[in-house]
Amino acid sequence: PARRPSAERKGAVNAEQMFALEGHGGTDFGTVVHELFAEVEWADGAEAEKLAATWRARGAAGAATEEVLACLRAPELASVWARPAGAAQAEVWRERAFEVVLAGTWVTGVLDRVVVERDPAGRAVRATVFDFKTDRGTDDADGAAAMRHAGQLNLYRRAVAVLAGVAVKAVACELVLTRRRRRVEVLARIFHPVSDANDD
Repeated sequence: PARRPSAERKGAVNAEQMFALEGHGGTDFGTVVHELFAEVEWADGAEAEKLAATWRARGAAGAATEEVLACLRAPELASVWARPAGAAQAEVWRERAFEVVLAGTWVTGVLDRVVVERDPAGRAVRATVFDFKTDRGTDDADGAAAMRHAGQLNLYRRAVAVLAGVAVKAVACELVLTRRRRRVEVLARIFHPVSDANDD
């Protein structure tokens, strides 16, 4: 069976979310947030306002839209949406599904946002994985959030290294906590041990 990075979450689960009478409301909210983020290639303040007008014109109003717009406008998250200044070339993967074999294990998942930086010859030199978390009802410290999602993010790190053709150490991973407009780095040393040929 395939190993899914999203199943690697550790720590306590909010009981209120598990037993909520409204069913999949949180899942629906998260789905809409991810769908809207998938429409964002690069965005500064002006682009965020264009997106806001576009979404409202097609009726995409509500809490999920407002949360996405708040993230696009948040100064702390500005570099998530900005084209990397030092890269000769850059591309962004949005909601990209993948299948990859790591150390003999089939891994399947979806990457929320990955920025791949390339040199003048077009070779990938580094990548950054941004994973959006829309969790409600939790005020974890940044370190607790990083620990809870470390297994998932470090599988993503190894998958992106293979897909982009870079070393694992050239892949950075960050959680984007949408409710708090916060970025949290997930360090490579906090990981599920999965070795592969790109570990150098």
